[in-house]
Amino acid sequence: MPKGTLIIKDPEVAKLFADETRRGILHMLRHREMSTTNLAKALEKNHSSIIHHLNLLKDAGLVELVREEKVRNMVQAYYKSTAFRYIISYSLTELLTDDEGYTSWREGILQKMFEDLEIYGIKIPPEKKDRVMELMEICYEKQSKAYEESLEEQVDSAKFDRHTQPVLGQLIINMKLNRDKEYHMALKELEEILMECR
Repeated sequence: MPKGTLIIKDPEVAKLFADETRRGILHMLRHREMSTTNLAKALEKNHSSIIHHLNLLKDAGLVELVREEKVRNMVQAYYKSTAFRYIISYSLTELLTDDEGYTSWREGILQKMFEDLEIYGIKIPPEKKDRVMELMEICYEKQSKAYEESLEEQVDSAKFDRHTQPVLGQLIINMKLNRDKEYHMALKELEEILMECR
């Protein structure tokens, strides 16, 4: 089972996450090791496409070959991810603004967040959408930065208890965000708009 969180600081590696198939591979391999055949079947892709994506992920250090099995005169390779969770460093956001695939992927995340506001009974009128998206992006960036910093400050994450880690981690993140004036201003304005739209 892969362990921990890997913070991606290389822009070329970060670009790999813009592809849906590669994200699917990483998601599956963080739960268990799988063969190229299993991945191709699960993701409904052809075998050569899966091998191509796996090679890119392997070269980037995101997956590793764990074993090979001989099945009916063929060698079947099994892979697993090198981490349970991957985080694209907040510091790469500006560097990757010219990369169409990466930008499109990030915009998709924000768009999904916006759409999911309806789950909370919040319906944003069209004239307020752009501002809400802008404020959500500021908050998202600030939260990502605080989360990444909190991970980098951990001295020995192996000692964490799985019950206390999320609560303590969130407390540290909240303390960081509490010192950020821009975050507070964006969050306050966002809250006012969302409360009006309930």
